[in-house]
Amino acid sequence: MGILSLSLVVLLLFQDFVLILLLKDNFKRYKTGNLPSYPRASILIPSRNEANNLPGCLSSLEKLSYPSDKIQFILGDDHSTDATKSILEAWVKTMPNAAFISIQPNPKPENQLNGKANALAQMGAMANGEVLLFTDADCLVPEGWVEKMIEGLGPEVGIVTGITTIKGKSNFEKFQAFDWWLSLGMVKVLDDLGVSITAMGNNMLITREAYDKVGGFAGIPFSLTEDFEMARSLKNIGYKGVHQISPENLIETKAQLDFSSLLEQRKRWMAGAFTLPVYWKVLLAIQVLFFPAILLVLWFFPVIGLVAWNVKIFLQSHFIHRFAVYAGENLNYSDLLLFEIYYMITAWSTIVYYFWPSKTDWKGRQYL
Repeated sequence: MGILSLSLVVLLLFQDFVLILLLKDNFKRYKTGNLPSYPRASILIPSRNEANNLPGCLSSLEKLSYPSDKIQFILGDDHSTDATKSILEAWVKTMPNAAFISIQPNPKPENQLNGKANALAQMGAMANGEVLLFTDADCLVPEGWVEKMIEGLGPEVGIVTGITTIKGKSNFEKFQAFDWWLSLGMVKVLDDLGVSITAMGNNMLITREAYDKVGGFAGIPFSLTEDFEMARSLKNIGYKGVHQISPENLIETKAQLDFSSLLEQRKRWMAGAFTLPVYWKVLLAIQVLFFPAILLVLWFFPVIGLVAWNVKIFLQSHFIHRFAVYAGENLNYSDLLLFEIYYMITAWSTIVYYFWPSKTDWKGRQYL
């Protein structure tokens, strides 16, 4: 048992070392310089009980540098019970290039089309852009977001995924951000190797052609992670996906307020993770299984275990730090060293919570 655990630990250290090398030597940037033309862009933002977040989000949209006559804003209220609808309607009245929609009840059973996918499907039908951009109501978009996302387009590219971070001062908020940097960094490394399979719905661009060919969000199979499923469906019909990482398209979002909310979020993500290809599952499994393995190594080989765990923390911290730099962020190494405790607790808590016999909750809607 001790030798087997030690082998798993060594495998994780090797994996982290390879990830760092690939991030350093194979990082792809997509930049075309000044856009030869500005394609019409539709920005879709569904909202459900987002009254507290909308003022910041809408203010950031007003600061976009993309030509206003080339942008269409589509804002949807998905049966909110707070002031979301009135805030959206008031903002749309001040913006000649904006449209508002009250989302209609889901025409399909909830186990065939989730609530957010239903909202996006209705909003997508209103879009007249050559490219569709997606973000969430709790997000702040940077001024150059639209241009930088469009720069990711190329031959056969149907979907571009950006980069999102969490801003916060508490350790709980910082550690959630580090978790995002780690996961998205691994996604970027694999994407740059040509094995893109996933996307992120709060920072995503889809060409109109690709969106229509896949049938929009109403045409993809049911999933609690509709962004994952959209990326997979586009790949299945021959479109490529790229991940565009830069300060110009770094979106800021809010952290989960407490541990129970965090577990609900991770349970939804786990549902998508279990549909990923085998190589992704292996990559993630090695990360998670490291913790029971290193505890066994510490029991059988205390000195080796202590050294190995410190090496792992160093490699992981270096990977996260280096990836964040590509997006214009300079993370504190001392905070990164403490992240390991949070990572161990949340990784295994998420697994237990995922298999716990309870429904998955998303803003008051529950799914089996």
